[in-house]
Amino acid sequence: MRLRAHHGLFLGFVAVVGILVAAMVVIVGTGLRRQLVESYQSDLAGDLALAQLLLEGSDGGFSNLQELAERMRERVDYRVTVIAPGGTVLADSDSDYRAMENHGDRPEVQGALAGSITFAERRSATVGVALLYAATELTFEGEPVVLRLAASLEAIDATVIQTQGAIAGAGAVAIVLALGLSYVLARALVHPLERVAARARLIAAGADGVQPLASSRMTELAELVGAFNRLTSDLDARIRELARARDEVRDVLNAINEGVVALNADARLVRINEAAMRILDVEPVPALTHVSLFVRSAELRLLMEAAPSHAVGAREVHLGEKRYLVSGRPLGAGGAVITFVDVSEIRRLEEVRSDFVANASHELKTPLTAVRGFSETLLEEDPPEDLRQSFLDLIWRNTVRLQQLVEDLLDLSRLESGGWVPQSEPVRVEEVAVKAWVQAGPRVAESSVRLHIDGTGIATADARGLSQIFQNLFDNALRHTPSGGSIRVQVESEEDEDLLLVSVRDTGSGILPAHLPRIFERFYRVDPARSRAEGGTGLGLAIVRHLVIAMGGEVWAESLIEEGTTIRFTLPRGSATSLSLMELDEEDDDDDDDELDYGDFVAASSMIRE
Repeated sequence: MRLRAHHGLFLGFVAVVGILVAAMVVIVGTGLRRQLVESYQSDLAGDLALAQLLLEGSDGGFSNLQELAERMRERVDYRVTVIAPGGTVLADSDSDYRAMENHGDRPEVQGALAGSITFAERRSATVGVALLYAATELTFEGEPVVLRLAASLEAIDATVIQTQGAIAGAGAVAIVLALGLSYVLARALVHPLERVAARARLIAAGADGVQPLASSRMTELAELVGAFNRLTSDLDARIRELARARDEVRDVLNAINEGVVALNADARLVRINEAAMRILDVEPVPALTHVSLFVRSAELRLLMEAAPSHAVGAREVHLGEKRYLVSGRPLGAGGAVITFVDVSEIRRLEEVRSDFVANASHELKTPLTAVRGFSETLLEEDPPEDLRQSFLDLIWRNTVRLQQLVEDLLDLSRLESGGWVPQSEPVRVEEVAVKAWVQAGPRVAESSVRLHIDGTGIATADARGLSQIFQNLFDNALRHTPSGGSIRVQVESEEDEDLLLVSVRDTGSGILPAHLPRIFERFYRVDPARSRAEGGTGLGLAIVRHLVIAMGGEVWAESLIEEGTTIRFTLPRGSATSLSLMELDEEDDDDDDDELDYGDFVAASSMIRE
């Protein structure tokens, strides 16, 4: 089990105080006992000297040694033993000397016989208590004997134990005080460290805006806190810098239209931008996810798994309805970067270009072949006048068709390249429609098709561009409307709408639903044979679509077989006030050469408006 820092300091303080108290108990007890023993030794030495004087000057005052020992016991309160030089006990004040063993091996006896006062400590085998012995040699009645005094050490030991107990009690009080003091000091020392640890955990958890620590009164802790605050500040600055760099990389990658996927050496995801997620049709993928878990295409999955080990050249991969050029390049530190470039539009444009060249070549070849054939016939032969006139008429018709085709191609090219910019102004839609109808000329008279106009409206549009829209729509409707049919132009304008809805509906044969999505494509014909026979180029509706879009509107088609086709388009609404001001500015201007005379326009309007 791990201890907290203040617990360690707390236990350390307590251990130090406990060791000091134990040392004091041992040292004081040992010193006190030594001093008491030395005091006893001094007393015993004095009593031995006194006993020696008494015995040597007694002149037979003691009848025997046992009496001497007993009388001395009464005076000095020590055990008195008299021992012969051979170790035989001659008298003892506390025991029957006759039953006592030989004391010749006792160290104090041996020292006394050697000529000095000798002291010894041990537990007596006779009385069974710890004693301090002191012995010296003297002469009694002309014979040498050893006089030994023995003082009990029980009083000394009791005094030492009592003193040690007092010291231990004081030490216990000191330990209790040390407990409180050491805990306070430990907490005071450790609290700044705990705050440092808490801040470090917050930083490790990714917390932002960690407040700096308050300084401490202790120099070392103050230096530690200062260093930690500087480290925190530097780390926070670096983290912010890294986060800013990471966000910049992410924003740059997300701003790229091409898909970018970064993998590690194990083909696990490191980074993916938004374009790649759209391409792969996946939600945000967690980091370190293996490519096999989020890439559905088996071909692409194999390519991406191989990329970290070796470079993968650009390969075209089909994902859904789109085509992508996918390439992979290993990184020096391991892993790879996979890029996805959308080439669907490029391929579509290539197909459009190819189709356009094929269609244009075919459309140009037909009238050119006719012109060449009839011209060669006229040059090489001399046909009858009526046949000659017929050939010239066919040559003229095919030449007109070629001219119209070239003009339509040039118009479409200007529209698609942005070379034509609409000059928007307020125009009356119904008036532009009437002018376009009148300009159709003989084609209208031959078809016996009538025009009907419902509603009025002012649009913000290019007058010439709107006129071309109506001309192309009328030309297309006339080719598919039988004699005696009708074409109806309807202008709808709501007060709360910003757009004007214009519809051109014929009573022709109609178009199958399968053809409707493609009728605005270049050279697309519902009935190619009929369109070519009637002089259509296949570009009219494509031009209409580009003109409407350029003027800020939309165009679409509706049709029912045997009931007719309706082309609808929208234009931004115009202001009647602006139109009035413009008409005032232009009322004195001459009409352009290609515009309808005002009188003809009024006559035509009166014939076709309901």
